[in-house]
Order: sequence, then structure tokens, then C-alpha cells
Amino acid sequence: MAKDFREYLVEGYRSDDFGRVFKELAVGFKLFVSFQASLVHSCTPEETLDDIYGYTHWEVSLRSTTPPIDTPGIGPWMYLRDKEWAEPFDRPEFQRAMVGEFIPTEHCQQVLEDCIAYAIEKGHIESEADIRTVEPDEEVKKTMGCGGCSGKKKPAKPAAKPAPAE
Repeated sequence: MAKDFREYLVEGYRSDDFGRVFKELAVGFKLFVSFQASLVHSCTPEETLDDIYGYTHWEVSLRSTTPPIDTPGIGPWMYLRDKEWAEPFDRPEFQRAMVGEFIPTEHCQQVLEDCIAYAIEKGHIESEADIRTVEPDEEVKKTMGCGGCSGKKKPAKPAAKPAPAE
């Protein structure tokens, strides 16, 4: 069993207008999990508590590098969508993440554990110890990873031969 998801949470910033935002968890180089709770998030209670263990429900989002998380057949959501906790998740229009509102704390823990299992199965991490935090909404394609086939260096082109002297 993974350590409590709340132990990973690091506050990214806090403001009176926008509440508190925790940094995302990078579970490998493809899958990013965000657990949020403050006065502007879909959580219970709907306020910004200093004690994060006081929340019973959280706003959770899942996003990925290419392909998008819900790409049929190959996106990480195809692996996660049949989990017990997945039913309330949806991809809001114009967003790149699957978002779940008022997700019970015990389901949040299962979200993290299922994401870890996915990343280990796909070879994106070796263990839970490889989880890291990233800034909220960091451009995920720049974080790390294999780069795929297009990321491999191409051999240098041979230098052009000098024109023959006349």
C-alpha cells in the first residue's frame, strides 16, 4: 500500500481570491495527479483548512503527456476508467484533464495507488519512491521521460563536398 496521498502534498501557492493550490504529483513521466482542497475547490468542507486531514472529500484531476489522458485505446484513462472511484470523473470541455469533484478521501488514496500500479506496469517508474512533485499546470511534455522515437538523436548530415576548383 502506498503512503497516504496527503503526505505528498506540497502547497504551490495560496491567495484570498484563488484559494490554495497544491503541487501535482508526477507518477512517472506520463501521468500527473492533482489533489486539491480549499474554498474554491469542490471539496468538503468547502474552505481552506490548515489541517489537510480535516477534509473528507477532494477535487482530483488526472492528466498526461501525449497521448491525452482519454485517448481511446492508449491513454492512461483507458486503464483507470473502470476503477471503483472513476465514475464521477469527466473531462470538462477545453481541459486536458479528467476531473472528479467531491471525491472521498479513501477513494483519493485508491486513485494514487492505481496510478502507481499503472506507471509501474508501463515501466514509467520502478517504485513509489520515484513519485515527484511538479508546479501546478507545469507543461507536462517538458518534465522528463523517454521522448519516444522522435526524441532520438538523428545522425549528423555529412558535410557538403566543396565545389571542384576550375
